Amino acid sequence: MKDATAPTRLRPVRYDARPRPMTLEEYAESDEPADGYRYELVRGQMVVQEPGPGYPHSFVHSRLVRHLGNWTCQAGRGDVAVEMDCIVSTNPATVRRPDISLFIEPKPWEDTPGNWAQGAPEIAIEILSPSNRPGEMREKISDYFAAGALRVWIVDPKTRTVTIRRADAPETIFREGDRLEDPEVLPGFAVEVADLF
Repeated sequence: MKDATAPTRLRPVRYDARPRPMTLEEYAESDEPADGYRYELVRGQMVVQEPGPGYPHSFVHSRLVRHLGNWTCQAGRGDVAVEMDCIVSTNPATVRRPDISLFIEPKPWEDTPGNWAQGAPEIAIEILSPSNRPGEMREKISDYFAAGALRVWIVDPKTRTVTIRRADAPETIFREGDRLEDPEVLPGFAVEVADLF
């Protein structure tokens, strides 16, 4: 006879903690949560990025957009976009939103979910905020290069530096007193780093 007070052995139940990966189409149709945070689709999961930018971020953002816009006008080519979604991978579905995108050549966008750019901009620019984590930034940089970016600029308002990352060469750090330029990709573009901050 079994003892009714003896503990019964339960079979362990495995729960999948991660929801089913979201598709590009589902992400395009979803409403961005009204919690004040920005989101990106990273390997099929909506990932919170950061709250809205503060003054230092917004200040350098507007100055960079103006200088890059002037370059596109003088060069007669290219487009500057602000916080535009870019499909950097379809499998797994990943949509990144650089702070600033410089498209030197037009990217296809027709018939994409959300009318987003297919691929990364030639130059993806991320302006650091206090909430940015190093691992997160490394992952973004890797995604941009895998999707065809030629450069990733990391702008740090705290240290007042601009770091140009290349897929196949060492990074270059520009500080106050330096002139920010990259003649291989942006011939004729130059701006004093101090003018950005």
